[in-house]
Amino acid sequence: MEAIKYYLSSRVDDTLSQLVKASSIYTLSDSFGRLERVSDTYCEIMETNSNRLIGEPQKLLKSHLHSDTLYKKLWRTLKMRQQWNGVLSETLESGKTVHLDATIIPIQDETNHSVKYVGIYNDITNVHKQKDQFKTANLVDKNLLNAMPFHVFLTSKHGKVLNVNKSYNGKEVSELIGTYIYDYFSLECLEQIKTNIEFVASEKISNQFEITDVDSANNRCNYSILIAPVFNELGGFTSLTVTVQETIKTHSTYKNREAEKKCRLIYQSVNVGIIVVTDENGRITEWNKGAEVAFGYTESEILGKPLNVLISKKSRRTSVNDLLEIAEKIDNNQAVELIELYCLSKTKKEFPVELALSSLTFRGKKVYCAMMLDLSKRKTLEHKLKQKTKDLKLFLYRSAHDLKAPFSTAEGLLNLLEIDTSTENEKLVELLGATIKKGKTLSESLTQASLITVNKDETSKIDFQKTIEDVLQLLSLKSNLTKIDIVKHLDTSSEFYSNNELINTIFHNVIHNAIIYSKPSTKLKKPHITISVKTLEDRAILTISDKGIGIRKDNLQKIFDLYFRANVLDEAGNGLGLYVVKSIVDDLNGEIHVKSKIHKGSSFEIILPNLK
Repeated sequence: MEAIKYYLSSRVDDTLSQLVKASSIYTLSDSFGRLERVSDTYCEIMETNSNRLIGEPQKLLKSHLHSDTLYKKLWRTLKMRQQWNGVLSETLESGKTVHLDATIIPIQDETNHSVKYVGIYNDITNVHKQKDQFKTANLVDKNLLNAMPFHVFLTSKHGKVLNVNKSYNGKEVSELIGTYIYDYFSLECLEQIKTNIEFVASEKISNQFEITDVDSANNRCNYSILIAPVFNELGGFTSLTVTVQETIKTHSTYKNREAEKKCRLIYQSVNVGIIVVTDENGRITEWNKGAEVAFGYTESEILGKPLNVLISKKSRRTSVNDLLEIAEKIDNNQAVELIELYCLSKTKKEFPVELALSSLTFRGKKVYCAMMLDLSKRKTLEHKLKQKTKDLKLFLYRSAHDLKAPFSTAEGLLNLLEIDTSTENEKLVELLGATIKKGKTLSESLTQASLITVNKDETSKIDFQKTIEDVLQLLSLKSNLTKIDIVKHLDTSSEFYSNNELINTIFHNVIHNAIIYSKPSTKLKKPHITISVKTLEDRAILTISDKGIGIRKDNLQKIFDLYFRANVLDEAGNGLGLYVVKSIVDDLNGEIHVKSKIHKGSSFEIILPNLK
């Protein structure tokens, strides 16, 4: 505020006359706030005379009705020689309270350099009374609005809240204004309310309907809603009033509602199976949490849709016919059987289910309840079991055949040695050694295969350094490892627990495979094999890479099949090694990945869970 300074001349009366032309209510006080002059109108307002006021401190400037903050600001402003404006109040001896709109101006006397204060006032007592009356009336109106047993929203045609009679759903009026009325109803009621608002805004006629929804305490309630158009003075449509009132039902209806609510909560909370309820026309009216998880739709997306949207398109015609046949049997009180069909999720994923259909009468209408059980895991296990059975039959047949051949050959060679004592026996002994080697290799593979199902649950801390050294030492008896560069990278900072024999078997077969299919050693270049192990808190990552002859791309998916050999070399092999590795990894709930390029080499990455 800009400072206002006046200088009092010897002709005080003239100066004052100029200053107070705009008002007849004024005072003049000295630097201590003592009154030196007052107007007659001021005396009338204060219900006293000038003789009682002049020479006394001006009570108005220190009234008990004012806060310390107001006084501090008033006197701070005056001491800075600046004009102060504000409202001052005083309670008179009669008990009447007066309110003055005051302007206090500091004036410096030219004669003795003292400061005086001129006060110019406007009586606003009646205005204050009107404000108090308005506040009282407003409070009465507010209480009346809060006492109303319903909520009235003033909204735009798009549902935006322009005003509301009282708080709703835990929000005050100021918080509700500017939001949308749709935000305060559940998804299952939103579409109905939106449709009715659009209808009233379009047709310009009132409409009333009922809904069942949950309140802020998550209790299910019945509401009667009246939507009416609002017109201006010229008859033009401006807005809508939406009246929401909770309806009270009879005690018996309440009990029925409670029972219905409990039943709904029970089946909606069941997430083990899939429960879908339809009306007599096959349109979905309810479903449980298990159905929501299985199909991926929300209630608002699926309710009202036909049941066949959940059935696979490939088998839709057959499955729908089966369902219609079952429904007809149910209507005729005939026994029905379970059926299997393929369902379709929101993400277009097909999955098999076992379905049982039943019917009941609800509120005088027939409804059908389809209870389904997801068969995906069962089908997967059945497929695996069939494949394992097939592999086992082939394994037994080939094992019997392969075991018989080398031992029969060995038996024949031994007979020849007994008959023939010539120097050619050395050749026969060599052949016998090779045959026995093949038999021994096969025997070892069969032993490893048997380990898959024997003691697989026994776990212990794995010492990868020792395991790899033991495997390399064993393999050195079969191959000349001095002609191969074997590099080991071990990062085993986290302890890892698993079945020691199975881990040993994995390393043995994969490393042996890398040795067999390495490129021949030359003077300039040796075959190279890298063995890496990294243990984490929850898993271990084993990587065995070589720079050998590689595996053709079309064989990568077959290398784990029983008796499959991607590269047939002149080595003692039987197609069991990688099959055994894959079986062990699967049984340990792990993963195995293979990358390979012809003439570049192969890399096996095995990820196993920590069983500690």
